[in-house]
Amino acid sequence: MKLMTDLVTGNYSYGGMSPRFLLVSIVAALLLMVNSPTVFAAIDKVTSSTPLALQTPSRPMAESALLDVGIPAFNDGLSLTDEDDTVFPEVRFAEAIYFSNQLAKVMEKSGAWGAIRVTPNAQVITDVYITGTVLQSDGEVLELDIEVKDTSGKKWFAKKYKKVVGKLAYDRKATSNIGDPFQNVFIEIANDALTYRKRFNEKQASDLRAISELRFAQLFSPEAFNEYITRGRDGILTIQRLPAENDSLLTRVKKIRERDYLYIDTMQDYYDGFSQQMHFAYQEFRSSSYDSVVKARQLNRQGNQRIIAGIGSILAGIYGRSQSQTSSEAYASSATAAAGGFILKSGLEKKQQSAAYDESVAEMGSSLETEIAPQVIALEDRTVTLTGTVQAQYAQWQELMQKIYTKERGAL
Repeated sequence: MKLMTDLVTGNYSYGGMSPRFLLVSIVAALLLMVNSPTVFAAIDKVTSSTPLALQTPSRPMAESALLDVGIPAFNDGLSLTDEDDTVFPEVRFAEAIYFSNQLAKVMEKSGAWGAIRVTPNAQVITDVYITGTVLQSDGEVLELDIEVKDTSGKKWFAKKYKKVVGKLAYDRKATSNIGDPFQNVFIEIANDALTYRKRFNEKQASDLRAISELRFAQLFSPEAFNEYITRGRDGILTIQRLPAENDSLLTRVKKIRERDYLYIDTMQDYYDGFSQQMHFAYQEFRSSSYDSVVKARQLNRQGNQRIIAGIGSILAGIYGRSQSQTSSEAYASSATAAAGGFILKSGLEKKQQSAAYDESVAEMGSSLETEIAPQVIALEDRTVTLTGTVQAQYAQWQELMQKIYTKERGAL
């Protein structure tokens, strides 16, 4: 404390040196420390996470109580990014589909659900919906915003899931790394969904399945099926009564729904093929992205440190020259200012290197885009050339189903 007071007041000397000269010397020493690669070297994470256990039902579930799950392709989250984020639209769009499909595959392994499908949108009628938004995905961090609700409109839960992986997650020598580095995120979501599902008894589950069927029927004949379910003030659908089992219109609707299932299953084949096709290329991209993200962050940090230190050195040198009383002090101040200029230049170069690493990720994203191009889907009874987005294609399919229903109903 006394030394700092003396340096400020300038009333003392140490070993023949004035406090101002000593101040310049201390700043110079700090600059050498900042410029040393060992002092501020960033330490990369090398830890590897243990896979979580996937929960399964404690006892077998009745088939009538198995709820179908629809996972609309996740929102890519591009609208949430800013200019500082290194996000490539073509890659993020592919990731949104890939993550949806990864979650579907994990949930299938639990044996707790009926059919689990990745769907073009949330308009596909199913018993449970899992929607998500990609908040961050850069090879090092994956963060998803997930919401789960059922066909009645009741929200089960909404939660953000985040995982950070280390370099070992991309080590091919590790036998545990044959899957997705962020597999635990999808296991967590699946476990949380099953935990909530356990709150329903078999009748409640059967009622949800009935609501889904009636909602689908309303799409084709609202005047005939609107009376069976009502929406309360809370927005939740409840069953008023059920149509007769031999209801001719319901029979027609069930046949249409079976065709819809066939189309959605074909779409699932598309999503599966899409994910399989991009898997290995995507893992390579992620690994390279991880290296670039970590390196860019290190270089940014080093660059900022050096820029700040360089400016401080220049200011200290200028101040020292203005206050120097001897030629040796003036020479030291000039040297300090020169060192500051060198370190400032070094800091700017580090920032430029960081930008170069970000650019390398962009180049990888462009090359990956060619490997995950959209495909043509063949239906069971005909070949359909899919145009536009997957969502647009499903809208075309819904129009076709409406025509089929109208034609078959007219034959009654």
